[in-house]
Parts: sequence; C-alpha cells; structure tokens
Amino acid sequence: EEEEEEEDEEELSEVDIPGDITESDLDVPSNGEYQKPRKSPINEQSRSAKRRLYGNFANGLPNHIMVPVWGATTITIKHREEHHSPWVFPDWIPSTQAWSFLSQSESLKYLPSETKSPYFKIKREGHRDDSMIQNLSRFQSLPAHKESWDVNFFVGGPIWCLEWCPTPEGSAACQYAAIYCNKGMDDRHKLMCQHVEPTLLQIWQLGDLQQEHCPQMNAALAYGIATDHGCIWDMKWCPSGAWELPETTRKQPQMSRLGIIAAAFSSGKVVVYSLPHPESLHMYKMKLLKASSMQGPIICKVQCTVILEIGSVQYSGSSQCGQCFCLDWMPSEEHQCLAAGFYDGTVALWNLNTKSLLLRVQQGDGSLKIYPFHSFVAHDHAVKAIAWSKANSNFLVTASPDRKIKFWDLRRTYQPVNDIKRNLNTEVAWLLPWCGVMVAQENCYAAFGLSGIHFLDAGFLGYKPYFAAPRTGTVWSISGSDWLNTCVSGDNTGEVIAVILPDCMNNTMNIKRPNERRFPIYKADLVDRCTASNYSAACSNQKEKEAKIQKRSSGKEKEELNSSPIVEPKTYSETVKKYYVVFDDTDLKSFKNLFSRGPFKRMQTIDKGKTYPDRMPLESVHKVRFNPNLDAHGWVISAGQSGIVRAHCVRCLNTHVSRRLIKEYQAQFNSMFQTAVTSN
Repeated sequence: EEEEEEEDEEELSEVDIPGDITESDLDVPSNGEYQKPRKSPINEQSRSAKRRLYGNFANGLPNHIMVPVWGATTITIKHREEHHSPWVFPDWIPSTQAWSFLSQSESLKYLPSETKSPYFKIKREGHRDDSMIQNLSRFQSLPAHKESWDVNFFVGGPIWCLEWCPTPEGSAACQYAAIYCNKGMDDRHKLMCQHVEPTLLQIWQLGDLQQEHCPQMNAALAYGIATDHGCIWDMKWCPSGAWELPETTRKQPQMSRLGIIAAAFSSGKVVVYSLPHPESLHMYKMKLLKASSMQGPIICKVQCTVILEIGSVQYSGSSQCGQCFCLDWMPSEEHQCLAAGFYDGTVALWNLNTKSLLLRVQQGDGSLKIYPFHSFVAHDHAVKAIAWSKANSNFLVTASPDRKIKFWDLRRTYQPVNDIKRNLNTEVAWLLPWCGVMVAQENCYAAFGLSGIHFLDAGFLGYKPYFAAPRTGTVWSISGSDWLNTCVSGDNTGEVIAVILPDCMNNTMNIKRPNERRFPIYKADLVDRCTASNYSAACSNQKEKEAKIQKRSSGKEKEELNSSPIVEPKTYSETVKKYYVVFDDTDLKSFKNLFSRGPFKRMQTIDKGKTYPDRMPLESVHKVRFNPNLDAHGWVISAGQSGIVRAHCVRCLNTHVSRRLIKEYQAQFNSMFQTAVTSN
C-alpha cells in the first residue's frame, strides 16, 4: 500500500503558493485528491520555505493553474483600495437642460437600419436541443436561460465598440453597457480622411448580473444618444468615482449620475459625456412630454460635457492628425488624464482638471474644450490601440499597423522604453499584476501556427513572448480580468475563448501544457438553411464540390467543375437568405472532464482549421469585454457582425476568495449607504 501511495504522489505536480494564500483558503476535495508535500532530503531549507500544492481545485482545474487567480483577486482589491477614488469630477453632473428628446421621425436617421436580426439558434452543452431557430426585432432581448444564464439581444447593426459601466465594489447594482454599432450591415468607413455622420450610442441595461444567481430581468435599451460627430472607433468609461446611487436626490435641473464616458470619433475629436441613470431621465421625460409621446425607445440629443481636440487656443490641428482611433483613462490619481491615438501616429495627453487658460476654453453653448498638455509622435502609421499601465501611471503601451508595439515612459517620450516589431496587432490588454501586455493579432504576417494571442514582456524582465493560444483567423478583440488573471478573445471564426494566465513574473518559457489553460465560451457557425447541417456552410460546400470531382472520371468534367467555383454571398441580405447562425455554448458551471468534452475538442480542431475569406463573416466576433466590477466580475459580453450581443457568466472561476470579498464589500456598502438613503 505504501508503494502505491508513493506512485500516486509522483504523478502530482508541484507549484509554489503565493505568500498571501494559506492552506486554509484552499478548497480541498473530499475524495482525498489533495496530498501533503512529501519529504525530500535535497535542500531541506528551501523545502521548508516553499509550500507545495497538489491535486485539483473544486472546479476541476489543477490547483497550480488556480493559484495565480487567487493571488490576482487579492492584488486587485488592494490596488483599488489605494488608487481608486470614491468621487471624481464633482462639477460634471448631468443636467436636464443639456438633454432634449427626439421624436420618432427625428430619431430615424440615427437608428440602425436593420429591424430584424439574422435567424439564429442556441445549442447549450448538457441540455437537449430545445432551442428553435428564431430572430429578434431591433432592441429586443431574450430572457436569461435558467440553467446557463446566457443573455441575448439585438442592437440593429454590426458592433465595433462595447464597454461595461464601472460600479463600486459591493454595490450589487444593475449592470449597464455602452454599445456602438454601424448604421448599416454592409457599411464601410475610410481611415484616411475625417468624416462625420449621424450615429447612435446605445446604453443598455442588463439587470442584476451576479455570481450566484440567474438574472431576473431582461436586457433592455435604457436610452440612446444621438450624435453627429461620425462613427465611434473606441470608447471608455471613467474607471471609478463617477457612479452614484440611482436614489440620490439632487436639485433641479441635476440628475443622478450613472457614469462618465469618453468616445473617439471619426471627426478627430474625443467627446466626453456625463450620463444620468435611466430612472432620472425617464422621470424627466414623463414630466416634459405627454403619455402619447412615451412610445418607442428614448433617443436624446445631448450637450456634451467636454470636447478634447488636438492643437491649441490659437490653432486647431485636429484636421492634420486625422481620425481618433483609440483612447484610455489614467487608471489612478482621480483619473484626471486621458490619452488618445490618431491616424498620423500622434499620441495626445489631456489633463481634464486643468485650469490653464491656454488649454481650457469655455464654449458658448456651455460645453468645455480642452487642448492637450503634451503630444508626441509614437508611430509611423495610425495608433490603433493604447493602454495605460494600471500599476504605474507613468507607463503607456501603443500598437500600430506598422507592426510595432511600443512601451513608453511618459516622463521621457522622445524614445520608447521598448520597441517590439511582430505581427499586425489589433488590440492590447494590460493586466494589473504583470509587467507586460496581452496582444491580439491579425494572421496576415504571422507564420503558420504562430498567429493568435501572445503575452509580451515590457522589456524590464527580458522574457521571451509567451504564446497563450493559437488562432487560425484574425483575433479582433481581447480583454483581461484583473480579478481572475484571465483574458478572453473573439475572432473572425466566431469563437470566444478564455485563457487563464500563469504567473508572468516568472519565466513563461517554463510553462508546461499551456493548452490546459484555455477553454471555449461559445462558437458561432453559419449553417445552410436548406441542408440544416451541423457543419459550417463553407466547409460543407467544399466537401460537396470535392465529392462531385471524385465521381467524375473524365478530366474534362473535372476542369469544368474547377472552372466554376461556388460563389458565396458577399452582402448581408444575400447571406441571411442562405444561412442562419448557430451558437454552440459551453457549460461554464464546472471544468470537470473538460479535456474530454465536445467544446474543448472542437476548439483544438479549430486552432488548426481553415478560414473562408470569400464570404461575409456573419459569425465574426468583433468585441469582447470582461466585466470590471467585483460583484459581476465573471460576466463576459461579446458581439460582432451579426448585431447579436451575448453575455455569459464564467461561474467555474468563482472562487472562495472572490465570494468572501463580495460578501464583505456588500455588507460594507449597505452599512454605508443604507443609512444615507434612509436619512434622505
């Protein structure tokens, strides 16, 4: 028996436990999978200094994968306590005087043109195929599924911008998301020259998204903001201090504030809005308009709070810098600075609290115009991605179509700290604990098998890039969760996957079996409406063509078939007539037996699969975002070309550390604000 126990112990892996995680914090399985460290005569001093961890966590993953998740949760809450502010920009309170409601006829030019979504079907792992082929009307949503908790709604057009609204820790507040979609399904936008057009910024109410129970209310469009500044390339909410309770009472004409959001437009401007809670806006509309005018969604024209432009008081240079493609808020120090990247490679920095008369101009309509206090040329081409270091606000990373990623010290911008030339990068994510960024890449310059998601060291540690996940197609978007030490990505093949990162402060070249660290959330496929097969439309058509060629014996017939290839639809109207979308969801309640389950095997085959650029990518996922709020940190929202927005809860990563923090901060929040509401 002793020999058998020794053999079992040899199969268990050994991993160092961070100093802030104790053995009492570990979820030890009742079946005895956890084993105490065995004694070793080699280096007794180091053995006593380092604790070892064996076995699997309660969710089915090995403990050595989950240890960085626990550590990241602790690091994130400590950082937010020190660097996040409870209240910022006290003068930027939304006012009813800046909001005007549009009639149904006036709002038509701002609404997305598509009134019906493409037909789709949802297949959920572990559930019988009870989902019917269906479609949604514009701004319509489906109830959350009682078992898998997924949320689905249609916004009217292909989504290219998507962001969660931040809320305080422990507030258990209703979750909101800002969404921008193109007006038409086949719209294309030029990058070289600035342009303006009517657009709609949508604020969606997703309800009480929590970690322990299914959402009770359906997703709904709270209100829309009609703008004429052009299409939105990027937008970000103020990270903290902009949210207040919906019940907050303010003197007229002020309304309770939901948050502050900055949007980068194709006109070359960055526009900042102070947004109210939907309840306050709805009450104002009821007082202002008759009941007959309350039908339809709330669409408003809004006087912006701040306009950020390139140039100076005497000279506006925004036209020379071109369109603004990306932006980011300073993550600390009351978020007083904002950075943005432009078409000509310029990066501009604004101080939103500046009092300088050379940088701050009060407009006649009541809005504020601010010019940058510093700008520099970061790239030879457009700056398409920018991210601030959350650990140190002096550092910034930029990415460009010139295939370079540059790390900057904002105290010395004449030369980057590190300059890395790799593939064509689409988006970057800088997680709090690590000295480097996660990078999403195009597949045009990558060698076969090397396209996908990479972790790049900023240059201080000198580690080689870590290949987190291979992807066949273009990875359009990547987002990181500081709470879970996890990244999620969406690509043009329609798959959304998550990657649990290792301890990136150690050499990532020593990481074994990286494929065990990633898991699929869902996969979207196009299915022919006539054949209704489970394979992708392009793949099935290719197989039919090959079968016909094999049956024909004469060379002449083969040449005829090869000379008449199957023509795939290129427009949205043609595509929806031939195909419908199938969403294949993974059961995210547990990771047990993950490597033998169907979604994981499918993900591995897609890693080496083909792409089909000859048809419209209706299944493509353009944006994914992890929820930044503690109370809903496991929720992932994603959307793409189809215009269907989906939200999933990664419940299997809900650990004992996060559950304890949520209970503590919810109790603290209730004790602080319940008294204030009662006294009011």
